[in-house]
Amino acid sequence: MSDPTAVNLSPSDRDILRIVGKSWGWVLFFGVVTLGLGIVVTLHPKDTIYAFAVVVGIWLFVAGLFRIILAIADSEDTGGERWLTALLGLVSVVIGILVLHHTDETITTLAFLLGLFWVIGGIIEFFTAYSDRGAPARVWRIAMGVLAFAAGVVTLVWPHLTVNALAVIIGIWLIIYGLLELVLSLQLRKLASI
Repeated sequence: MSDPTAVNLSPSDRDILRIVGKSWGWVLFFGVVTLGLGIVVTLHPKDTIYAFAVVVGIWLFVAGLFRIILAIADSEDTGGERWLTALLGLVSVVIGILVLHHTDETITTLAFLLGLFWVIGGIIEFFTAYSDRGAPARVWRIAMGVLAFAAGVVTLVWPHLTVNALAVIIGIWLIIYGLLELVLSLQLRKLASI
């Protein structure tokens, strides 16, 4: 990043850069949290996936309760809208309870759905790219279709292995992102002294 003090800046531009620069502590905090989360996810992928499924189950349960309460308390909507909101809330509560009660099956089901999506998406991508002979990046689209299909097959055959591998990839991505946030915070800190 070039030195902003070497550039002719108006007083209002300098004020804006100082304000942005003063937020460096928040960016540093976010970077440290992201880095820490990435390390935890990478070192404990199975526990992370399980915790994620539990959080989703709790979220579905609480969101469903909120919709039921909203349907009861809302006197402005028609009876049909209130019943539909309450029904959606009830479905959300039931699915939340099922997710919390059958967490391992939920993870396997999500892996199955992801694998199925990749298989179907890979086939569609391959055939649309193959049939469109004049398309730019046709070879890349064909390769991506084959790759998605292969990833889908692996996911369907070994769902737990695939979900763990995805968690590790996400963890590594979080580590890299956290490190980039740390570097950005140091750059922002320089702006505060303009």
